[in-house]
Amino acid sequence: MAIHYMLQRSNIKGSKTQDKWYAHAVKQGELTMEEIEEQIEAACSLRRSDVRAVITELKEIVERGLKDGLVVNLDELGKFYLSIKSVCVDNPKDFRVDTHVKEIVCKYTPEGHRSKSGSGRIVRAFTNNCELVEQGTYDAESNKYKQSRRGGTIRKG
Repeated sequence: MAIHYMLQRSNIKGSKTQDKWYAHAVKQGELTMEEIEEQIEAACSLRRSDVRAVITELKEIVERGLKDGLVVNLDELGKFYLSIKSVCVDNPKDFRVDTHVKEIVCKYTPEGHRSKSGSGRIVRAFTNNCELVEQGTYDAESNKYKQSRRGGTIRKG
């Protein structure tokens, strides 16, 4: 499998990226909980009901940890933590949670390790050695995308 992408034009007015093109990932579907349960059941001695019970309990423990202000480290899977999006105020005395906090966001950082190449780069789980395939190319005359076979492999190791 590969990660499919399409080129999209930036339309952020006034930005130095306006009218420039960037890669945008195109989702190829969804892996459901039921499919995950079936794959785990096929790979080991656990039954689907056991897998579901463990995942349900894991979700509750992760949620409790996050709400207690902890970073939840799931080793090879990565870390989860909560972040706050808020409006800036000129004076700390003016800050009101009910007015200025806009959203609490759950963030995720995949597990990573320093590259052995000596570059100091961090190689992240799930994203190393990804194959990329262009979903299509933009044709300015027809203002449409056409099928394409361009692509490559991203290695960060």
